[in-house]
Amino acid sequence: MVPNGSTALVIGDVAGHDLEAAIAMSQLRSMLRGIAIDRQEPWETVLRRLDTAHHSLYQEATATCVYAVVKGPAEGTWELKHSSAGHLPPLLTTYEGETRYLEDGAGLLLGVDPGAPRPGARDLVPADATVLLYTDGLIERRGGSLDDGMELLREHTADLARESLDVFCDELLLRLGADNADDIAVLAVRPVPPS
Repeated sequence: MVPNGSTALVIGDVAGHDLEAAIAMSQLRSMLRGIAIDRQEPWETVLRRLDTAHHSLYQEATATCVYAVVKGPAEGTWELKHSSAGHLPPLLTTYEGETRYLEDGAGLLLGVDPGAPRPGARDLVPADATVLLYTDGLIERRGGSLDDGMELLREHTADLARESLDVFCDELLLRLGADNADDIAVLAVRPVPPS
């Protein structure tokens, strides 16, 4: 939670699978927390500041990240404000099983050009809809295309749209991640309907 009462959501991935990549991801996460809490700036500005810090520390490394802020009542529609640094787009799944990738707000990976502008986006999240953030390990398969993996993810989230968030995430990991050797992270949020 950031000081203005909004909830911040973050997911990212650093290039590489070694100890150095894990350390870089940990440091990026800590820097992002500090920037988001200290600055109280729009989500795209927070990502731009993170990119500048990342470039100063890891000039040869790249990373992806989605930084989002959710605002709204505990019950009812939320507003999702987000910006992406080369990361896969968030997936919105309604209670009825309709799915849509939130592709606006997409920009360059962290570490490519810290001076580049960072686009931002705003999307409404209806009550009982689920927003899913995930890493590429969930959808990438050897010999398969990224588009096929993204379509498969849409099908599974539509099938799981009415499940609790715990079941939703666990089932996605079982269905899509069981045979994958890559790191996988998922983060799902859902506003509840008004009483």
